Amino acid sequence: MKGSEILQNLFDERDALSDIIINSTPKNDNDQKKMQAVMQQRDTITGAINQIIANKFNEVAATGLADKISDLAKLTDKLNALDKTLKNIDTVIQIADQSIKLITSIIAIAVVL
Repeated sequence: MKGSEILQNLFDERDALSDIIINSTPKNDNDQKKMQAVMQQRDTITGAINQIIANKFNEVAATGLADKISDLAKLTDKLNALDKTLKNIDTVIQIADQSIKLITSIIAIAVVL
């Protein structure tokens, strides 16, 4: 799997979170805390992108990597299917948490190689 494919999936995930952030206006402190959580998740994904770029992954061949990338794409699709407002923020946070765990395992595989 090419490093550019891995990056594209991470960019897609980060973009989905960014869309939610841009289109949501917190109305109270609780909403603000949830938005900050989503911003932190987006920043975590940005860190993963930077790590892949810094390691100059051109191609990664590892067992299970393609499946993990596919699973990440499915989670991104779930995010993109949601209404981009605060009404789904709890679901967004849950999906992003799953995505970050998956991204962490993707990075671990890629760094080992």
